[in-house]
Amino acid sequence: MIAHPFKYLLGAGLLALAACADQPAPVTAPPAPPPAAAPAPAAPAISRGQALPIFFEPWSANLDEPAQGALSAAADLAKQHPNVPILVTGYADPEGPRGANYALSRLRARRVADFLIEKGVPARRIRTMYRGPQLDAGVESRRVMLTVDQPQRHSR
Repeated sequence: MIAHPFKYLLGAGLLALAACADQPAPVTAPPAPPPAAAPAPAAPAISRGQALPIFFEPWSANLDEPAQGALSAAADLAKQHPNVPILVTGYADPEGPRGANYALSRLRARRVADFLIEKGVPARRIRTMYRGPQLDAGVESRRVMLTVDQPQRHSR
């Protein structure tokens, strides 16, 4: 009969414990307290003329707490300037099927626009666009760019 490898590990561990039992315990300093949890990153400020990036996890359109804080500030700014249009442009990274990435970039843009509407920004002021997958992979491509004063351009 072949013994299970776990039995050998258990036996070796018990032998090591027995060997240490006769020796006094070493004196050590008390363990250091665990490091304090890092505070959530501050929501980036947005002012007129700036684009605000809202980043997403891979294959997600969920707005995390920092994104919600930044979007709340953007909504407040937008309400202070009621005649300025808002452009929301969604992007995705190149990983995965191209069609799925277009759908994800559209969903991300829609989630940001819906959040702004929930915060009191009139839907008629918000224009959404989606660009699909970007060539660069990583967090920079998993974003929505929100511009508070992007004028709509009319072609002649």
